[in-house]
Amino acid sequence: MAKLSMDDPFFFATALKWYKRRDVQEAILADSEHREVSPRFGQGFGKRPDALYYPADVLSFATKKATSFHCSEERWRDPLSLKTGGSRRELDDLRIGWDLVLDIDCPYWLFSKLTAQLFITALEEHGVTGVNVKFSGNKGFHLGVPWEAFPEEANGRPTKDLFPEAPRAIASFLLDHIATKLISVQHNTIVFDRKYKVSYEKLKEVTGKEASELVVEVCRRCRSPKERKAEAQPLFLCASCGHTTRTDEKADYLKCERCGGVMTPQTMAASEKCGQCGGSEFEPRFNVQALIEVDTILLASRHLFRTPYSLHEKSKLVSVVFPKERIMAFEKDEAKPANVKAFTRFLDPDKARRGEAAELLVKALDFAAVAENAKSGQQREYAVPEESIPEELFPPCMRNILAGMDDGKKRAMFALTNFFRSCGWGHEQMAARIEEWNKKNPEPLREVNVKGHLRYTRMKKEIVLPPNCKSFYQDLRVCTPDNFCRFIKNPAQYSRLKAERISEGKSPEKKTGGVRLTDEQKAMRKAFREKKKQEVKE
Repeated sequence: MAKLSMDDPFFFATALKWYKRRDVQEAILADSEHREVSPRFGQGFGKRPDALYYPADVLSFATKKATSFHCSEERWRDPLSLKTGGSRRELDDLRIGWDLVLDIDCPYWLFSKLTAQLFITALEEHGVTGVNVKFSGNKGFHLGVPWEAFPEEANGRPTKDLFPEAPRAIASFLLDHIATKLISVQHNTIVFDRKYKVSYEKLKEVTGKEASELVVEVCRRCRSPKERKAEAQPLFLCASCGHTTRTDEKADYLKCERCGGVMTPQTMAASEKCGQCGGSEFEPRFNVQALIEVDTILLASRHLFRTPYSLHEKSKLVSVVFPKERIMAFEKDEAKPANVKAFTRFLDPDKARRGEAAELLVKALDFAAVAENAKSGQQREYAVPEESIPEELFPPCMRNILAGMDDGKKRAMFALTNFFRSCGWGHEQMAARIEEWNKKNPEPLREVNVKGHLRYTRMKKEIVLPPNCKSFYQDLRVCTPDNFCRFIKNPAQYSRLKAERISEGKSPEKKTGGVRLTDEQKAMRKAFREKKKQEVKE
C-alpha cells in the first residue's frame, strides 16, 4: 500500500469532512482530558507536548491537515508542563494516574480477534469487569481498563508511580495465564478460550507455520520448554575392566586403551528430564509467541496510542469503540466513516469499579518478581521450615495485622499468605487463619475476594517471601519493631531465626544482646500505641 502523503487531496478531504462533525470532535475530546495529545500530519507528529481542551481544537488541527490524533496512557496534572528528557521524579510528580491499554497486534484477522477475546477473558477471570475494546483502525485492537479500577497503593507505593513497570507486569502475567489456562492442545486441534477450535491444517493455511512452530512440549511441573539436546557421541564400554570412552568413530567395537580388551557400543536412553526442575513428565502447549503479540513499547512513559474515533492513515478506517461482547463478530466494514453513527467512550471511568483490579495488580507484580529472579538466576537465601512456625514467634507487624485492620486489608492479606507459606504453614491451616482474621476486621473483605486469593495461592508453586521491612508495614501502620527486628530484613526471617534458636535450646531473645531500639523504631512503637489508645477511646 502506498504511503500517505500530507498532500494527498483525497484523504485530506475525507479527514476534514470527518473531523468537522461535532459528534466526532466531542468523542475524541471525551478521552483526552488530562492527557498529552499529539496530532499526526501524514507521516509526522506535531510538537510535543500538546493537548485538546475544546471540541473546536480538533477541527483547528484538521484544517492544518491533521490526519489523526494520539494520546497518552498516562493522565497528567498539566500535560503542557511535560518536557523532553524529564526525570523519573518529575514525571511521577506530574502524573495523576494511568490507564491500562493493551495493544493487540496480529497480522491474521481471525487470530487478532481471538487474541483480544483471550485477554478479555483473562482480565475478567481476575475480577476486572470494566474492560473496553477499540478497533485500532487497521489490523488489531486496543483493550483498555480505566485508572479508576486500580487501587491507590500497591506494595507500599502509590500505584500512579508504578508506570510503566506495572502495566508491563500485567501484560506478561495475562499472557502467561492465557498460555497455561485458556489455550489447550487436543490431538490435532488447538482450543482457544475453551470453545474456539482450530485445526493444525487451518492454522498452517492461515499463518504458513508448521505444527512444530505452533506447539512445544513443556514440563508438567515447572512449565519450562523441553530442551532439545544434540545427539551425544556413542559410548563404548570395556567388558574386562569397565573403562568407558566416547568417540565420533563409526565402529562395531574398539580396543580398550587401559587393558587391551574389547570395547562395545552401548545403547543409551535419551534423557527425558526437565533441565530446570528435573521433572520427567511433559505435555504439549501452544506456543503463544508464534501468534500473539502485545506491544510492550506502548507500555512506556509518554508513549501515545491512537485516540478513539481517529482515522487510520493506511486503512482510512475509524478507530471505533464497540462492546467487548462483539469482539468475535466485529468486522472492519463497521469502521468505515459512513457507517459510524454511535459514539462510546473508550476509557470510561463509570464502567470501572474502584479497586477491582487490585488483585490482578498484586499478582502481576508478584509474577514479575519471580520471573526476574529466575531470569537472573538469583535465588533468595531462605529455607522454608519443615514444621509450621507457631504464632507466638511471629514478628510484631504480623501480630498487629492478625489483630484486625481498618485499612489496607487486601495488601495485608497478600503479605499474610506469603508469610504463612514462608513459615511452613499448610494451605488448610493458612486458609482457616485467614478467614478467622478477616472476621476480626471492622469491615471484613468480601468472601469472594478471600476465597479467590486463597485458591490462587494454592495453585502457585513458588514460595515468595512477604515484602521486606519496613516501608510496606509502616504504610499499613503495623510496624512496631522490637529489639529483634533490627537484625532482620524480612518478617519470615524473624520467625525462622527465632524458631531455630528454640530448636537449639537457646532463648529466642538472646540474639539482641541488650541492644537498644533506634529512634525511628521508638517513634513507630509510640505511634502505634497512641493509635490503639485512640481506638479504645472511640
